[in-house]
Amino acid sequence: MINVRTFFLFVLLLVLLSACSTMNMERKLAEEQRIDTTLYAYDDEEFRYSDQIVQTLAKRFQLKELTTTNVNSIMKDEIAAGNYNEVIIYFRYLLDEKENEAAMYTERYYDALQAHIQNTNDPSPQLVEAAILQAKRQFEFEPDDQRHVVYYASLLIDSKYDVEQGLDLLFTLEEDLYQRGEDPNKQTLQALANAYYVNGDYEESVENYLFLIALEPDDSSLYYTVSYVLEEMGEVEEASRYLEKTYAPTIDFLNMYSTEAFGLYRSYFNSKNLIQN
Repeated sequence: MINVRTFFLFVLLLVLLSACSTMNMERKLAEEQRIDTTLYAYDDEEFRYSDQIVQTLAKRFQLKELTTTNVNSIMKDEIAAGNYNEVIIYFRYLLDEKENEAAMYTERYYDALQAHIQNTNDPSPQLVEAAILQAKRQFEFEPDDQRHVVYYASLLIDSKYDVEQGLDLLFTLEEDLYQRGEDPNKQTLQALANAYYVNGDYEESVENYLFLIALEPDDSSLYYTVSYVLEEMGEVEEASRYLEKTYAPTIDFLNMYSTEAFGLYRSYFNSKNLIQN
């Protein structure tokens, strides 16, 4: 009886030791897979990020069932949701640790860098330098590719690194496309609309934005931008008309499903005479 009890205790001890060993291995593996955000984040107070979001994104991107297309789509959604700094950290990690893998998502890296520059009042100088260097390399490698010209030029303008060069690149691209009988893509049209605005050519800017609206009639941000440019031109009534279109989906929703929870919004829109009573 004593031998049997001793045997079972011995087996139980082995199971416990095995479980502890497995847990330690899993813990060690998890630590090895963590991204060192202090290493790959930019040391700048304007570069704000969430370590938890970085680690969560890294785990999602590394799921075996995801294809390159899946990961690109997730990255695009995360950038649009405002997590561009977290995506930048992940890319810097990839470039350092898995350069070949990083090459599959280069366009998303550009998108994240540009999103930081466009949405930050005082973007990190180191980040701007890195973004422009990357864009310049791609532009010089394929100078006839619309995407690379537009990305490089837009960075130069948005970061104010060299506005004149950025404008010149975009206007030259527009002329070249015209001479070749090619149509600008959506990205090029948007960049040109912004370039004309920056250059003070408001009518040309509005014309490009209206063409974009014809292509993307459900993009409310385009209506807002047109209203802003029209207001700069002194076309206040026309600007107000496009501003109404910006908020049309929200207004329609409030008219149909209004409750006390939306009282604050209704008060605002009522004050602007935008909601039907």
